[in-house]
Amino acid sequence: MSEPSIAVIASTMRSGSTLLKALLAEAPDISNLPETNFQKYHGHPQALEELGKLDEHPILLLKRPCWFQEVRRYPRLPTVDNVKTILLVRDVYETVVSLRKMAFRKFAGTLGPWANRFLIQGYWAGVMRRLNEVREADGASTCVVRYEDLVRDPIATTASLFTFLGSERTTGTDTYSQPEDYQWKWGQDDGGPKIKTLQVQSPKPHGYPDRALLRAIHRSSLALQMRQQFGYSDLPAPEPQGRV
Repeated sequence: MSEPSIAVIASTMRSGSTLLKALLAEAPDISNLPETNFQKYHGHPQALEELGKLDEHPILLLKRPCWFQEVRRYPRLPTVDNVKTILLVRDVYETVVSLRKMAFRKFAGTLGPWANRFLIQGYWAGVMRRLNEVREADGASTCVVRYEDLVRDPIATTASLFTFLGSERTTGTDTYSQPEDYQWKWGQDDGGPKIKTLQVQSPKPHGYPDRALLRAIHRSSLALQMRQQFGYSDLPAPEPQGRV
């Protein structure tokens, strides 16, 4: 059996990595594994041999978003030649809103300013800086995908990624299938109802109703810098604090 090509999806949490993995697994030569910590193969002397045992597809696609406690050392890529990295990014406002619901649930409102500062500056901007460093270090082996582009035009986005990964599939897709050997569930993949529709859901306009969050983003120079690095347009100016 020939050695597989290795590709990873690196991202923040709540950036659509389960969706992207499912879409790309529609190619007959790309694996569809549950969430796999590709970082444990960093520095592994038999990394390629061990990775080859996970699946028999020619292209082994692994994804695992950055957890809160590992921002400074993520992503540690597998120690193999020619690994390809998809940097999946999502804008800060939507990411923080989703992370607050996931991490703090009913306490999200009471944690307020602390949660915003931590998720913007300590988590989102920190991970994005690390992803940007990966891109700058080896741009030829990396491909940036914005979640917003993925859900807005999934067919064009996935077609480009199939080419980047060297897949035999050339046409993009906006639908995907249930995994055959496992189920999507929280802690291993996205376990929400949207992923189970088996089709990319068009984004809904949301505006920026959380003005406190918007102000907190504007206060983070690193977050603003990372938004610019990844091609996001300027956010609206927040209303002065205390204004109705």
